[in-house]
Amino acid sequence: MEDTKSRRPVNAADSRSEAGEYHCIDTRIMDRCIERKDSFIARYDKIVTDYDKIVADLSGNWVGEGARAFIEDARVVRTNITGIADILANMVNVLVDIRAVVGEVDHQLGDMNRNPEGE
Repeated sequence: MEDTKSRRPVNAADSRSEAGEYHCIDTRIMDRCIERKDSFIARYDKIVTDYDKIVADLSGNWVGEGARAFIEDARVVRTNITGIADILANMVNVLVDIRAVVGEVDHQLGDMNRNPEGE
């Protein structure tokens, strides 16, 4: 949706930066995700640590066939969640690349909006 008076997208955040540069694309969500990369990984690490502690406590106090089945399942789950920190890091790295491309497209759109006739 476009504001026809200013030729800016209505939902564009901070349509003009402090330097007077025109911004057409709202990238705040991408920027917040990128900034929170370490927080995401730290939360994942805490979940894994808590999981390992719970499994260790249960396996130390629980005996019998149910305990063996639980431990086997817990090992499978632990194996499946092992690479998630790397996946999170890769996702954020891809987001950084996407953000750079979007920034360039935004710059080009700003140029076009400042000079729509291409003069």
